[in-house]
Amino acid sequence: MNHFYPGMGATSSMYGAAWRNAFDGHFHDWPAWRGEETMGHLAERIITEHHIKQGDTIIGTSLGGMIACEIAILIELKQIVLIGSAQSKEDVSQILSILHPLIALAPIPFLQMASGKLPGALAEMFAHSDPAFIRNMSKAIFKWEGLKREVPVLRIHGIHDAVIPMPKGTKHAIGGGHLIVMTHPLECIEAVKAERVA
Repeated sequence: MNHFYPGMGATSSMYGAAWRNAFDGHFHDWPAWRGEETMGHLAERIITEHHIKQGDTIIGTSLGGMIACEIAILIELKQIVLIGSAQSKEDVSQILSILHPLIALAPIPFLQMASGKLPGALAEMFAHSDPAFIRNMSKAIFKWEGLKREVPVLRIHGIHDAVIPMPKGTKHAIGGGHLIVMTHPLECIEAVKAERVA
């Protein structure tokens, strides 16, 4: 089974019609925040609530990919696909690492600034997102130890991504920024299909 997760402050609508026509699976929204302060705690809850099973594949963009890494530590997955995402906090922009304490003061404007010019649909998602979830997950990223289990990982990344600069191990570099799952869906879909684990 395929499970798709959006970026922080976004919803499953990040994955538009092209994604839903290309893949079967579940396109998840983030659960309502219940006080989770670590990536691991959120991953544990998602495994239970979203019925993730051994052998499933998780596709995640930005925070969604980081949570995929945490889920892979807890349960044996077939594959994780990281789209504009990170395997550890060291992948995240050093500038954001320095500035991340500001998130406690103004999380949504900070993320909008960090992501650059947002498509209207994403700006709308951010406007209705839970500031407590964003604040706490933003803090959790910079305490995160990263992926610590062998699992097949496919990395797809925008060459102009300023939030998570192009990491080593990127299999498919796409000519976009941090939001390639929305701005370059067909290229991302082609890359996922070409590299799927049998």
